[in-house]
Amino acid sequence: MGPIAAGGLGGAAAVSDQPDEHAVENAPLETAEHQSATSETLASASTGESDYEVVPSNASAAPGERVTVDIDARTLIDDHDDADITGYDLHVEYDDDHLAFTGAETYLDDDEELEVDSGDGTAAVEWTPSGFEIIGDSIVGAITGGDASPNMDVTLVTLEFAVVGDPGETAAVDVDDASTMWSGVTGLSEYDNDDVRWGSSTVTVEGEPSDGENGDGENGEDDDENESDQRGHAEFTATGQGGYISFDEASQSDAESEGVAFPSEADGETIQMEGIVLEDGTWESTGVSFPTLDAGPVDAEVEARDGLSGEIDRETGAMTLEGELTVLVDGDEDRQFSFDIAGTTGDSGELRGAGEVDGDELAVTLVDNEFLVEDTTGDTVIDSALGLPSTQAGNNWFELDLDLDVDETESPTGTVEGVVADEDGEPIDGATVETEDGLTSTQTDAYGTYDLVLDPGTAELQVDAEGYAETTVEIDVAEAETTERDITLEAADAEFDVSVDAEDASPGETATVTGTVENAGDGAGTQDVTVSAGDESVTETVELGPGESETVTLEWDVEDDVDEYTAGIESDDDSATTAGDVVDSDGGDADDGDGDDGDEVDVDEDDDTFVAHSQGGFISFAEDADRDEALAEGLEFPTQGEDDEHIRIVGVVDDGEWESTSIVFPNLETDSGIEAEVSAPNGLEGEIDEESGEMTVRGELEVAIEGDSSRQFAFDIDTTTGTSGALDGSAEFDDEGENAAVTLVDNEFLVEDTTGDSIIDSELDLPADDAGTNWFELDLDLELDVDEETAEEASEGGSDESDGSDDEPEAPSTGSASTIVTGIGYIVGALGAVSAVGALGVGLFRRFAAGASSDSVELTRYD
Repeated sequence: MGPIAAGGLGGAAAVSDQPDEHAVENAPLETAEHQSATSETLASASTGESDYEVVPSNASAAPGERVTVDIDARTLIDDHDDADITGYDLHVEYDDDHLAFTGAETYLDDDEELEVDSGDGTAAVEWTPSGFEIIGDSIVGAITGGDASPNMDVTLVTLEFAVVGDPGETAAVDVDDASTMWSGVTGLSEYDNDDVRWGSSTVTVEGEPSDGENGDGENGEDDDENESDQRGHAEFTATGQGGYISFDEASQSDAESEGVAFPSEADGETIQMEGIVLEDGTWESTGVSFPTLDAGPVDAEVEARDGLSGEIDRETGAMTLEGELTVLVDGDEDRQFSFDIAGTTGDSGELRGAGEVDGDELAVTLVDNEFLVEDTTGDTVIDSALGLPSTQAGNNWFELDLDLDVDETESPTGTVEGVVADEDGEPIDGATVETEDGLTSTQTDAYGTYDLVLDPGTAELQVDAEGYAETTVEIDVAEAETTERDITLEAADAEFDVSVDAEDASPGETATVTGTVENAGDGAGTQDVTVSAGDESVTETVELGPGESETVTLEWDVEDDVDEYTAGIESDDDSATTAGDVVDSDGGDADDGDGDDGDEVDVDEDDDTFVAHSQGGFISFAEDADRDEALAEGLEFPTQGEDDEHIRIVGVVDDGEWESTSIVFPNLETDSGIEAEVSAPNGLEGEIDEESGEMTVRGELEVAIEGDSSRQFAFDIDTTTGTSGALDGSAEFDDEGENAAVTLVDNEFLVEDTTGDSIIDSELDLPADDAGTNWFELDLDLELDVDEETAEEASEGGSDESDGSDDEPEAPSTGSASTIVTGIGYIVGALGAVSAVGALGVGLFRRFAAGASSDSVELTRYD
């Protein structure tokens, strides 16, 4: 099937001819050490007659792990720029005795666009974007100066396998010559097999081969991980002797007749499980295998990918079994479902389990009539047949008969003993001494003594007690010997965290300031804590144990000439402050009696008004480079005089803080008529030093494409005339001291929002949430102490914030650069042209595209 059939390559998803490093870092299938194809492979290929090669990479992984294999397309001639790839249909053969195919993904497009089909030892992977999408991508590539489709020297697809072979074995992965690749804008040109070498690779199963069982479970459980757990433990093997599983059946009789039967040993292949029994009566599987189950019209492959575990009483035969089971219909990873099981030899719903002991052998019947199946295969026919999802309590049935053979294991041990004491040599009662993995632990007695039985070798012990700092000691444990080791614990430190609360009061009244002290440390402590308000303070000595808290209060006589006061608290470790309001008897501020006007900006007689005009600058998103490169790639802000539509800010200053009363952002319009509107919906604010001109600007900016609120994004800025990341601001007054030239910078803001339009977001690199990659630099001419007429003139066309009114609409404003917006216009225009294909016909559109860019419509046949 050719590439015109179906699929979809997103507008900007494949303009690179190689995976970027982020895509590689975040690849979810990367679960084992990945090795690229060897240089010998390249050398041998380049000496043949082939112009190109499609080869899988070598890889290695341990039994039970997932391993990924990249299938790469490479050019062997100097034809990289012309050798594009617009679709492929790959047929892969692999050794299914050692590998199990589990999935595929590609960075070239959404994984949903891959068509994947697998069978015994084969996998077919097809990526075929539609003709409209290929042509549309060609136009986007021509406009953006990138590639319309990926070229050679690219990873086509990444295959994932589960390793099921034994250590030391190898498995071949071959790309069959029945595979096909397409090229050209229409995707109709097919690479000639005479020009392409379809290659092969090897997956090596890691680990040391042994004469007997390798001990590795099929679900990724490595015996090596359990070596330290098996001291004095028992090992067991379990063999299935029948049973059944059934979903969505109301009665036990229906469940037995309609369910899927588990085979017994007499049937031949049956359920097998190996595991260990720990000293505390718990058990863990080291290997679990299920035969293929006959589920009527389909086969079911069952896996316990994370192993199984539970509890076992070897004297009574009581046992539990817990874990997640995954069922693959006909072995298809795309048609699988999972559920948790909790089997017991006791009672579960209407089912009754059983357990019998005969020496080292147990016969158990594990049942579960309470589990739920909330997952589905995604195949409506299969789900309907199986009754999925099955979430009605009591309607799912599990019964499994097992014969267990338990063997005791004898492992050499050594003993560690000693005394845990404090720095004065006093024994510590109740200290915990445990191994680093937490599997073996004990507590000291009243004399501080402890002893542990451990495996020979080096052991790390963690020792902890209330009121003491935890410590870790390393001990060499000798086989069949006792090692003495005394351990000293240091007293833990106290950490006094503080907070303060101040009440509002009227002049002449007494305000109560309450400080709270809490010991957040692990040890007891004593510190002096001071609570203050105005020019008064009180200091108390506070003694607290871990987790304890105490309050310190101050009664302060409120002064007449203040409208607020600052209350504080300070300990050796922490400090905090808060503000309390001084109000008159009618509830207003003590100094003027005015109430709170909400969002309204009060302009008092003493407030100074300033006007700021933009003198250039730039903004740039997601540029991981230096300032010069960010400036070159970003958008420039307009300059007063060169463009009358420049940025203007009018604000009022009160005691070193300022708020905007009017902001004017000009509209930006591209050649294709696309507009971007910027606004500061909540105004701007900051601090300003009228002596030095040093200034900050804070606020939220909103950018709407074409003024469309459904395609807008917002971000916060916090600019300064100081230093922000890699940017340096500045402030300088003129000789008269009335005007200041300021440069405001912010290299630390993040843009976590998006427009929701994938094409525009891709063009703007949204979201841009990596620290230090966003750049904002704005040059302003700042005029202080202006008169009312000057302020009104600068405000014309702006948004008046002083009256809180919605009568005057807020003027559109800019926060995008013409370069960025122009790029958006090209993309939107390209999408419009692609939409025209349906109305005008592919032939006419092809001629239109050819007129626009000959490179974008050239058809090439490789033979």
